[in-house]
Amino acid sequence: MHTVMQTVRDQTKRAPIGRPFLSLFQRAGVRFDSGPFALRQKQSGFTMIELVVVLLLVGVLMAVGMPRFFNQLTFLEWGFSDEVAEALRFSQKLAVSTGCDTQLAISATSYQMNQRIGCNSGTFTQPVQTPGGDTTGYIGTAPNGVALTVISLYFDALGRPHNSATSALLTSSTTITIGSRSVTVEPETGYVH
Repeated sequence: MHTVMQTVRDQTKRAPIGRPFLSLFQRAGVRFDSGPFALRQKQSGFTMIELVVVLLLVGVLMAVGMPRFFNQLTFLEWGFSDEVAEALRFSQKLAVSTGCDTQLAISATSYQMNQRIGCNSGTFTQPVQTPGGDTTGYIGTAPNGVALTVISLYFDALGRPHNSATSALLTSSTTITIGSRSVTVEPETGYVH
């Protein structure tokens, strides 16, 4: 009995890693090349089901995603609405820092930033220069196909928003529509979001 146990230990030590009892089975005459215990070679590739599922997923992604990539109007609206929001914020900051009323006049296709001729009196005909010294003024043009809400707002030295037509303080939130997006100016604080 002792010699049988010694033989089993020796066979286990000499067996390849991962298959310690393979040599014992071979010694006992068990065959591994056929039947349910047959060792298979590693196969590579995809099954037909895997290929069909991947192709189906790619098709769904293309059907949903591709129109968004080819329709640039959505991206243009998004970018221009951010530009208008930044122009409103800049006009408020400029009004606070200079102490002069600063207007953002928005037409159906563009916007322009102006200040009063006499700082806090007169008409809004003095164009605001863009940071960096551009002489054309702070203006922006909407991309083709993007329509804007026509409105004219100005900010006083305290940063409060006013309606340019009536010079009255805003009493409710004012929404500026830019295509399918919108920018809102809050009353009293002039917060733009």
